[in-house]
Amino acid sequence: MKKSLILWVFLLLVSVGGAMAQTQPQAQSSHYKAAEAMLVAMGTPKATNDNVQEMLTMQMEQVPAMKAAEVEVRSFFAKYMNWDAIKDDMIKLYMEEFTEKELKDMTAFYSSPTGKKLAQKQGTLAMRSTKIGQDKITPHMMELEEAIKKKMQGE
Repeated sequence: MKKSLILWVFLLLVSVGGAMAQTQPQAQSSHYKAAEAMLVAMGTPKATNDNVQEMLTMQMEQVPAMKAAEVEVRSFFAKYMNWDAIKDDMIKLYMEEFTEKELKDMTAFYSSPTGKKLAQKQGTLAMRSTKIGQDKITPHMMELEEAIKKKMQGE
């Protein structure tokens, strides 16, 4: 049971590892400010915490052994996977992918009623989409395990 708990925590950390890396804040250029404004308009600061908590709740349901360490796991993620911890990395990511003008256009969209609704529902949509995929795959995992086992045995 301890091994599955450790494996689960390791896999969880790997899946969000890139987002936990902290970098030095960039100069407050207009491009930087446009990316930050867009992320704020999207509701990213609040969504970051909400999504992590929702993900942890879902994982606790799937791996009941995690319940024993729930307080510690939630505390760990609250400490290292929060808006302040990922803000500069997220801003840098959006700066790399979008021009300043594109970021300003997205900010305008996310400031509209439809954009606000999308921003509010994105976390739920992502989680539910993930669950749909898991629900489709889970019943067939034995088939995958058999295929892997055959490949490993050289058949």
